[in-house]
Amino acid sequence: MIRLGFAVRTVHQPGLAGGSPPHLSITLTHLSDVIGYLEHHAIRFYRFALPRHITPADLADCHMQIELLGHRIAALNLRLGIHLDPALSLCHPDDATAAEVIAMIESTAQLLAALDQPDATNHTLVIHTGASDDAALERFARRWPALSANARRRTAIEHTTTGPSLRALLGLAARTGTPIVFDYLHFQLHNPNQWSLPVALGLCLATWPRNVRPEVHLSSQRSEAHLLPGRNGTTRVLPPRSGQHADFIVARDAIELLVASRGLPSFDLMLEAKAGDLALLRLRHDLAHSAPDWAERVG
Repeated sequence: MIRLGFAVRTVHQPGLAGGSPPHLSITLTHLSDVIGYLEHHAIRFYRFALPRHITPADLADCHMQIELLGHRIAALNLRLGIHLDPALSLCHPDDATAAEVIAMIESTAQLLAALDQPDATNHTLVIHTGASDDAALERFARRWPALSANARRRTAIEHTTTGPSLRALLGLAARTGTPIVFDYLHFQLHNPNQWSLPVALGLCLATWPRNVRPEVHLSSQRSEAHLLPGRNGTTRVLPPRSGQHADFIVARDAIELLVASRGLPSFDLMLEAKAGDLALLRLRHDLAHSAPDWAERVG
């Protein structure tokens, strides 16, 4: 079974979750509320937002909240994910800034481990490289060993439309052991090596350790214009930008990805659509009508 997930915003129930809160205790309170919503809709994968900075002291202060949430999460077989701000990169040219990034990764990995089951790795953190030049990737490779074993085990790197090619990231993964998160839309927009979808997906899935279920991202490109209300009753029409995520997932994009995954290791699928949970519920409906065989394999 492929677990479908969504990121942060519960559009179907506004106010339940939102952007990055100011303190970890508030994050955990929001997460507790969302878990009830996830259980009601049988959603088993969710990405939540962290404060800009969390510290070991924050983790200690919230120990009881974390322990109680961990029990609920385990009972629901829920997978959690976090996506670090793209500006926080191990490739940063300044060593002091990179040290702050390492500290943030460590604190985040400690939180995910505390929310996880003993001796298990279900909850993971996704980061970007930022720059794509050889020097940037060399800095990443040099700094990666500075992370603890727990942080390395829970951290994966995602390819983007402006960063290194998948070939370059696979070379980095071979050097460091860093798993790669495959992103469907990024691959459609940035595939300089002209790989087929099954090959690219399979190569990324192969970078994950056997005891950690891979994470894959799916989004559709926005094709519709925005209407932006202005003053005095005027309205501006904004065309979609290249690479902009759509509100919902186009069913044929999901089906193409699922067909490409035949014979490959199982994974969980994070839907990066602006409509959040509504996009997930809509995709379930669309698959049930247009691809019932696949609908039985995702949830």
